[in-house]
Amino acid sequence: MKIVIAVSTYNRPTITRFCLENLSAMRSDDVRLVVYDDASDAYNKRELLEYADEVIRFERNGGIERSRARAFRDFTYRFTDYDLLYLTDNDTLHDGKFIEVLQQTFAAQETSEVKLPMSVYNTRWHNYDANIVMETESMLVLKTMPGVSQCYNREMAQTITDFLNLNPEMETVYGWDYHWPVVLKRHFIVTKTSYVEHFARDKNEGGMHCVL
Repeated sequence: MKIVIAVSTYNRPTITRFCLENLSAMRSDDVRLVVYDDASDAYNKRELLEYADEVIRFERNGGIERSRARAFRDFTYRFTDYDLLYLTDNDTLHDGKFIEVLQQTFAAQETSEVKLPMSVYNTRWHNYDANIVMETESMLVLKTMPGVSQCYNREMAQTITDFLNLNPEMETVYGWDYHWPVVLKRHFIVTKTSYVEHFARDKNEGGMHCVL
């Protein structure tokens, strides 16, 4: 399965470089890395192109929702020869096996009547009892999944794109990772093993951070 990795970036040059170096090493004929930059002033498009196959750079800062919406539309209308859309942020490091895990899990769903989107980031913030629908030895099925790691097939991405086209006001509503996937009316697969290290968004959230 061919996959588009869509990375949303905004400043934080040191950790952005770590993130993109990590993902850039995984590019191949079947893996395309596209950066959606929200008008950063800490680096320019040329610097980002050192790591990515393509850089979409907005002229004015507009927030993560606009970046995600553009990624869904690009996947739906432009990257038509790809099978999966994977969304992540510029404060992550990914295990080299994560693409294989995504491909294998979606391939295993081919015969399923209802296919589920998935995440390879396991976090205790989503693993509370009320959010768990079921679990296996290696996977959880949850009611919600982390926005920093989400993967959709073409049918799912088309549904979300259609929703955004009909409801453009949702592109400015906080919590895209909750509101948009709801239109799929299905649960989410999350791996019990986390293939993502997430450094979080700012120094006030606690945990490991990089503000450089």
